[in-house]
Amino acid sequence: VGSLEFCTGKLGARMILVLGHTKCGAVYGATNAYLAAKKSETASVESALEGLLLDLAPVAEKAVADMGSHTDADEVAAHAVRVNVFHTIDFLLKYSAPLREKVKSGQVEIQGGIYHLDSGKVEFMGRSPQQSTLLSTNLG
Repeated sequence: VGSLEFCTGKLGARMILVLGHTKCGAVYGATNAYLAAKKSETASVESALEGLLLDLAPVAEKAVADMGSHTDADEVAAHAVRVNVFHTIDFLLKYSAPLREKVKSGQVEIQGGIYHLDSGKVEFMGRSPQQSTLLSTNLG
């Protein structure tokens, strides 16, 4: 976040692109960890990696809510990649006052995208659906 604040503040960058990618191991791992924890109703963390994956639990939880609990784990994980892009944009807007103010004033845009590993193409997703709400809320 600090690097993005520096680039938009000191270097004059006007666009931040949060770029996820298909078949993301971290998001797939987090989705599987979330689904496993949900089945067992316990969230034991036995390693640092498991702890990091559990930090992505809100992404997996939203993906499950969007897709339905009976959806295949791979489909949920694929959707979670998209959810994670917007989750990251929302994080930047919530927790970085300098970025939030630059977006609010129109000096900077934050956009999301997905890099498709199979085709090499980028699918641009645009702004977070929550951007207007986040910019109109006093978070600081």
